[in-house]
Amino acid sequence: MYAQNDLMSTVILNVLAIMVLLVFIGVIYAIVYAIFMFIFSGWNEEKIKKAWNSIRYSVLWFILTLLLLFALPWFLKQIQVPGYQNYTSSNIFKTAKGWLNRVIDVFNHTSTPISSWTDNYQL
Repeated sequence: MYAQNDLMSTVILNVLAIMVLLVFIGVIYAIVYAIFMFIFSGWNEEKIKKAWNSIRYSVLWFILTLLLLFALPWFLKQIQVPGYQNYTSSNIFKTAKGWLNRVIDVFNHTSTPISSWTDNYQL
């Protein structure tokens, strides 16, 4: 039973970390998109308004995500979810950092080549 709870908390922690990464990537994309909209707006009021709205919603999503991360442990404790102490914001950020490192390693040229993954195994 304990191993199943451990597995469930790991899965939930990974899902939360991936969601946080997706929100942060979306926020960065929206802000960069808004900057390009400002640059290429030609002082068109409609385009400038769209750019400002993009920035507003990006900041709103960022703040809501941070609030959720810091309110989640308290909320889970209040409703007495088993293992609530595992879902702290620091654990979520550590898991997100692990996912981000994995993604960066895939694109990193100094990482281990795929051909060496099977060098230790004999067929």
